[in-house]
Amino acid sequence: MNSSPEISIIIPNHNRGNLLGETIESIVNQSYKNWEAIIVDDGSSDNSDQVGNHYAAIDHRIQYLRRDRMPAGAPTCRNVGIDRSKGNYLIFLDSDDLLTPNALSQRADAIIREPEYHFWVFPILMFRTNPRDASTLWNIDNGKSDLHRFLVLDAPWQTSGPIWRKEAVLKIGGFTEGLACWQDVDFHLKALITGLRGTKFYHLPPDVLYRQHETHSISQGEISSPAKLFSREKIFITHATSLLPAKDSEIRDDLHLLGGNIAIGAAKVLNTGVCLSLIRFGLQNRIFSTGTALKLLLIMLFYFLRLNKIPLLDRYARQITRHYRQDSNIGKHRYTKTPDHANEPVE
Repeated sequence: MNSSPEISIIIPNHNRGNLLGETIESIVNQSYKNWEAIIVDDGSSDNSDQVGNHYAAIDHRIQYLRRDRMPAGAPTCRNVGIDRSKGNYLIFLDSDDLLTPNALSQRADAIIREPEYHFWVFPILMFRTNPRDASTLWNIDNGKSDLHRFLVLDAPWQTSGPIWRKEAVLKIGGFTEGLACWQDVDFHLKALITGLRGTKFYHLPPDVLYRQHETHSISQGEISSPAKLFSREKIFITHATSLLPAKDSEIRDDLHLLGGNIAIGAAKVLNTGVCLSLIRFGLQNRIFSTGTALKLLLIMLFYFLRLNKIPLLDRYARQITRHYRQDSNIGKHRYTKTPDHANEPVE
């Protein structure tokens, strides 16, 4: 084994002390041994320090750190982990999710077979309580471009799905710090827009188990806090500005739907600042027609004046809203083992 780890697993953590040990155990039990795990704690107030330091004391491949700079949040923790990592390849694992025993060996083998890419993507299974009950795929490949799917909020993979070449992650500047939501959407859009090349191994057994919490929602355009709405506005404007010069009609259509989705979400919680900002940006960049802008302004007015309480106007508002609501396939596909996968363990 080399003196430096080939694969660095970076784990942000906030008050997941009750689950963090399971996540670490899933790494320690890997058939592939040339790894390091860097846990970066985001100001936890539970027993996370005790759990993290326990494992760091008994396995030199594990580091447990406290985030030492602002802003708070998982993106900063991931970037701190990137800075401290020694591996040539990076996996971003959440502190409540699990790797299957052969995850790292499966990913290392794929890199050896197809070394020309910047990232390699693997399937993910979702579960709620017992990992052995995991039977629902995060998503599947449907033949559409990955860029299109992230823009319409049908993310083809979750943060833990890929393994990244470290130099490629550094090229795009890591994660955008300070975002209150959609950090993974932003990160993957940056990678795809910058031109990083990836390949998907969806024919292989799922190698990450993603834990769904009862309070977790994968829905789009839900009622949001101001911080989340500002983050979505920032992500939309940043990436739309990068994409518009290409003059791609499909991308413009995707931006039309995404911008409208965020604007309506802002209108519903009476955040007129974000709503007006998006309408103005959409008009200036010809993402929205004048007619579309007027419809979105009407929606904002309906909610601001409570006109949606009037049944006829409420039906009209719902009709407009439905146009911007995208149907995601996340969590809608059952995983059926093929004969080649029959002996793959799920821990």
